[in-house]
Formats: sequence, structure tokens, C-alpha cells
Amino acid sequence: MQDPRIRIFVVIALSIAAFVSVTGAVLAFLYWLVFTPRFRCIQRPAAVSFFIMIVIVALVTQISTGGGLSYFIRLTVILLLALYAYTEYHSGEFLAVTVWLFGRNYGFDPGIIAEMSMQSLGDLENDFAHIRVALSQKGIRPGVRAFIPVAGMVVLNQVRRARDQADLLTVRGYTKGGRFCPRFTSKPMELFSGIIAILILFLAFLPVRDIFILLQ
Repeated sequence: MQDPRIRIFVVIALSIAAFVSVTGAVLAFLYWLVFTPRFRCIQRPAAVSFFIMIVIVALVTQISTGGGLSYFIRLTVILLLALYAYTEYHSGEFLAVTVWLFGRNYGFDPGIIAEMSMQSLGDLENDFAHIRVALSQKGIRPGVRAFIPVAGMVVLNQVRRARDQADLLTVRGYTKGGRFCPRFTSKPMELFSGIIAILILFLAFLPVRDIFILLQ
């Protein structure tokens, strides 16, 4: 999907639909199967860790209060949508969308913040990849003993990068706002997929019985 405006809207709409009801989650999952690169999105190292966390929380919820299956279905779909959004992201898209949405005067700063946040996520992914290689070369198994030094190094790296970014913005004289003229390209199929996402969001708020009545 080339147009980031439609992609971001689709991810937000489907995430809300998946969070609201299991029906919305199932429909959002079908959308994910049809309109996204599907399994290319989940070939990221962090995907397994987040999925394991969802499974653990779902089991604890099912044992303690019930509803763990519903939680598992809805959060798994939201995770798939988040991985799709992160995989398809290209540098500068959030800045372009916020400037288009809020204008040059009010959209530039939120876009810069979003772009820096996405850059930080990419840096974290690279840090964890290098850490896994280093632990493997030294023959250290990931565990509680390795967690503290690894977490400390990750935090220090993020603080150092934040300081470097602040210094760079200061040197360039950045205070507030900027000028940016975004351009977008949309295909008819992308507009159709956006309409489908709106329909799924609408159906997510209806009981299953009412959905079958509409289909009849």
C-alpha cells in the first residue's frame, strides 16, 4: 500500500475493531490475510517475544477470571496489524501524514516526534540483533543473569542517541515548526481496501446476530 494516509487509517480502524469485539478481530484477521504481505510481516525477531507475552497473559486471564480466549484472539490480531504497520513504514511517512492532516503550522512538530520515535524502534531492533550475536559468540545463554546488563546497555544507548539528536537539532537551529510539502500516490485498490476497513469497523460494533440479519 503506497499511500501512508490510507495505511495508517486502516491500521487504526482495524485495531479498534479487533479491540472492540471478537467479530471485529476475526474480520480484521481476514483483511490482514487478503490485503497485506501476510507472513512477511511476522518475520521479525520481536514478533515471537510479543506473541509469547500475549499467550502468557491470556492463560493467566483464562485461569483467573475467564475470557482468556477472547483476549488472545483480539490481541494477536492487533499484534499482526502493528507488525504490518511497522514493516510497511518508510522514513518520512508520519511527517507527511501529520503535515497533510494538521497543516504546515501544527503538523510538523508531531510528525518530527513520530519520526524520531520510529527511528528509536529501529535502533532498538538493531541493538537486540547485535546483542544476540554477541551472546551467541560468547556462549552466554539468554536468561535472568544476562537481562540486567543487556537492559542497562540498551537504556544507555537510547539516552546517548536522544542526547545526540537534541544536540543535532540545536546545532541546526531548530526551535519550532518547519516547511514540508508532502505528495501522495493512491491506487483504486487502496481506496477499496480503506472502504473495506470502514465496513469492518462498523460491523465490529454490531452483535453477531445483527450481522447475519444484514447478510440476509
